[in-house]
Amino acid sequence: MDGDTEYNKVEDVVGCHVEDAVTFWAQNVSRCNDLLKLSCALADVCPRANAIFGKPDFSKIYGGCFSEDGCWYRCTVQQVINDEKCQVLYIDYGNSEILNRSEIVEIPVNLQCPSVAKKYKLWGLQIPTDQNLNMFDQVSYRF
Repeated sequence: MDGDTEYNKVEDVVGCHVEDAVTFWAQNVSRCNDLLKLSCALADVCPRANAIFGKPDFSKIYGGCFSEDGCWYRCTVQQVINDEKCQVLYIDYGNSEILNRSEIVEIPVNLQCPSVAKKYKLWGLQIPTDQNLNMFDQVSYRF
């Protein structure tokens, strides 16, 4: 294999969300200043921004107010649950939750940049196909 292939690429990352036994989200350590700038910009812009109205654009990045800390993070709408609620994915961290539409706001074009977090899958693990991957929620990872 060529040394420049995607499989041989090495990055220093910090884990931020575990999806299942083989899938996790992580941020490149070189992007910590980007996260800080985004966080400050979102804290300034989102409280005054307009909540989403009508059918959300699934390709657009919004601001979402995370229920656990009340802070604003960039998100995409993954699914419309009903007229009041949508499931969102926080693109810079990899976690998701269901939010009220009033907690999902429009953000300016300058904050519509690519996500900081990337989704990774551990390669080479043999997990039976009939195995429920979510049963590994209690697995501890050290990043």
